[in-house]
Amino acid sequence: MKPALPLPDSRQSLLLNQQLLLVVICTVLAAVSMLLPLHTVQLPHRYYLPLHTALEFVAIAAAFLVFATVWHTRTRERSSSLLFIAVALFAAGWLDFFHALSYKGMPELITPASVEKGIAFWLAARLIVAVTLLAVSLLPRLPAPTKRLRLGVLAAYTALNLLIIWVVLFHEADLPRTYLEGSGLTPLKRWLEWLITGLLALAAWRYYWLARRSQDEFLPLIFGAAAVAGLSELFLANYEVVSDALNLLGHLYKFVCYGLIYRAMFVVSVRRPYQELAQQTATLQQANETLRTQSLALASITSPVLVTDLNGRISWRNRASIELTGALPPEQPLSLFAAPITPDAAQAEDMRQTLQTGQIWRGLVHSSDGHGNQVVLNRTATPLRNEGGEIIGYVSVAANITGQSRAEQRQRRVLETAIDGFWVADDEGRLLEVNDAFVRMSGYSAQELLGKRIPQMDAVEDPALASQRLAHTRQVGRAQFMTRLRHKDGHPLAVEISATWDAQANCYYVFTRDRSEREQSEAVQQDLERQLQQSQKVQALGQLTGGVAHDFNNILAAILGYSNLALSRFVPDKQGKLASYLREVILASERARDLIAKMLSFTRNQPSTGTGVISPAAVIEEVVAMLRPSIPASIELRVRIDAQQSIRMDPGELNQVLVNLLINARDAIDDHGVIDISLHPVEMDGQICAISQQRLSGPYLALDVGDSGSGIAPEHLPRLFDPFFTTKDVGKGTGLGLSVVHGILRRSDAHVVVESTPGNGSLFRLLFPIATPSADSLSPPVEPPLVPAGTGQRVWVVDDDAAVARYLGELLVDWGYRARIFKDPAEALAALEAAPDQIDLLITDQTMPGMNGLQLALLARHFKPGLPVMLCSGFPDAIQADEAHQQGIRHVFSKPIPVQELVRALAYELGPQGRGPAG
Repeated sequence: MKPALPLPDSRQSLLLNQQLLLVVICTVLAAVSMLLPLHTVQLPHRYYLPLHTALEFVAIAAAFLVFATVWHTRTRERSSSLLFIAVALFAAGWLDFFHALSYKGMPELITPASVEKGIAFWLAARLIVAVTLLAVSLLPRLPAPTKRLRLGVLAAYTALNLLIIWVVLFHEADLPRTYLEGSGLTPLKRWLEWLITGLLALAAWRYYWLARRSQDEFLPLIFGAAAVAGLSELFLANYEVVSDALNLLGHLYKFVCYGLIYRAMFVVSVRRPYQELAQQTATLQQANETLRTQSLALASITSPVLVTDLNGRISWRNRASIELTGALPPEQPLSLFAAPITPDAAQAEDMRQTLQTGQIWRGLVHSSDGHGNQVVLNRTATPLRNEGGEIIGYVSVAANITGQSRAEQRQRRVLETAIDGFWVADDEGRLLEVNDAFVRMSGYSAQELLGKRIPQMDAVEDPALASQRLAHTRQVGRAQFMTRLRHKDGHPLAVEISATWDAQANCYYVFTRDRSEREQSEAVQQDLERQLQQSQKVQALGQLTGGVAHDFNNILAAILGYSNLALSRFVPDKQGKLASYLREVILASERARDLIAKMLSFTRNQPSTGTGVISPAAVIEEVVAMLRPSIPASIELRVRIDAQQSIRMDPGELNQVLVNLLINARDAIDDHGVIDISLHPVEMDGQICAISQQRLSGPYLALDVGDSGSGIAPEHLPRLFDPFFTTKDVGKGTGLGLSVVHGILRRSDAHVVVESTPGNGSLFRLLFPIATPSADSLSPPVEPPLVPAGTGQRVWVVDDDAAVARYLGELLVDWGYRARIFKDPAEALAALEAAPDQIDLLITDQTMPGMNGLQLALLARHFKPGLPVMLCSGFPDAIQADEAHQQGIRHVFSKPIPVQELVRALAYELGPQGRGPAG
């Protein structure tokens, strides 16, 4: 078949899916019909005969319409495949015509009508259609038919039809029996119907396979027609009486099949030519638009353009040519070979002779414009040839070069004022000309640069590379690359080179762009990307750590609380085994609490509450004195204090940082070695922080902890401060030491630079912003006042963890308060709404299902304004203290809740010396 116009994939898929749906529906209906006893549903012959005749004549009309549509379509619009299908349907239509007229009960047609004749015509028609559809599916790409082929195909099918008609009408007795009165269809009839069904099914599969691999609308429709025709034959293979419902359904399916074939032929024979016509129209419009654009372009260009005939008479010229010569009287003919176009007669004759020989003429033409000003034109005249190669005229294109010298001067000024450097070099690389920008860029004067060879200025490590680049540029004509030139003062200068070799001038033209600032900005961008990656990694680890800490703190709160209660209430013998066991449980829980605190210190961004201006020298002395006994005598511990400046930090956290670093240094040394601790001022100049990945500049107070141990492998350096990462053996490290250092330094706005070489030890340099000591840092600590017990005040506790809630209830009772416990915030809110006068203070967890603690506090104050509220949470940073204080909540605790702080807070809110309800 003729290749289809390209269709959108969605349209082709939609059409194929529609046909699949139709085939599925028809198949389901056929299956249901086969299961139902439709063969018992019979129409009386007097009703069935006209209905059958009407159905047949409608199908015959559809078949003839398909033939007429294809036969009268232009030959080049169809292939031989379509011709075969159309002629086959035409032949089948005539056989269906004889089938309808030979049906039992119809008037005599040459010979008497009979069931046997009707079935014979039917089977012959179906065989012709099935065989043709299958054959076309196997050869779908036949060329367009010639007139002789068209007539030959029609004659062949006509001859076959006449033979079938003659045999059936005049030799009925010689035909094998296909129907027996009283017995129904013979096995031969059923076998032939099943054969036709198989041929149509195979053809349908072939058309479906072709439709999946083509964008032709014709193929899905023929697939549907072949499939429905096959289903039609199923009915006609299973009816028992010629007037039963199965026979009628078979005729209806045949009508659907012919309708689909007609639609397919309509697409190919009628719609496709219109589509091609529309496509050709669009192509023609596009070509016209292109020609129009080209015409406008020629008319609009600034170069004078002329088109002449063979005698040189001008037939067309553009606007630039008219403006150059000025408007001339219409009666004055213009010629390319005469004034005012070419004033010099000898030059004009030379131009004529050159063009007449078919060659291109080039030269400078001296003329005058419409205002009498002398102009110089650089003209190119070309013979104009038709499609056969014959010269039909000439085309002249000229460039006004009168102002070329002024243009060169302007170009020189442009180059002198350009930001990029420009220079010209000869074929050996010696500078012949430089602009001011390159003089400023290189640091040399113009006199120093002229005569200097390019390889002498190149700052690359391989001196021969500059000569290789010059040779490459000369070979290919132009090149772009990045390199480094040597400034006059000696420092390398990053530049981008764009060079062109001019073979006619035998020199290089080179633009040079300074890339120093760009390289610096790229370095800054890389630093920012590293910082962002580090921040994202820390954030992800923080979320993981915070989730673990939330649940673990709730567990620890219950274990610590109930262990302390059991020890204080039910163990009279404080020296007994039970007391010692409980104390071990408490100690283990406190160690777990400290471990969680270390994990949280990695994720917490807020500064410690004990932050102040301190002297790190004092903390160093304290830590060294504390750890000196735990460091083997074979390891020398050296301390050097070269600065007395102060920093802003929690002294306990600085203590913890030093302890972690000293223990790591001790473990890195096998037997003998040195640990160096030094405190000194330092000026940073672009070093990268191992934590934040940002570049450091300016003054810092440096605290160095170095060792002569085994060092750190390079692949481990990026992960040193990750939680749970350790290079120690299994069981010898938790991997939290440096992650704690990470969290503390980040909160203190401090940094660390790590230097290590495997086998030569490591150096951790802590960098702190220098702070000014304040008077408050020298004040002695104030002893906390004694806390009085409660006097029966009513305190409600809300926590979804039942163990924590019960523990707090027990503590409150011990302290002299009356406690009421709730595990559901909604339940507590309902109780408060019902009896707002039965509560004096509310203690609530922050993270609870359905409602958080801050929301519960706000709703509770709606029912009892001024109600004091305390918030607790086992999740890090779940409660922002500033946000809580804005809502009038003065006390926020982290789990496990510090007992003494909770007691003092209760006394503050409810005791006689307290400040009363928060509001």
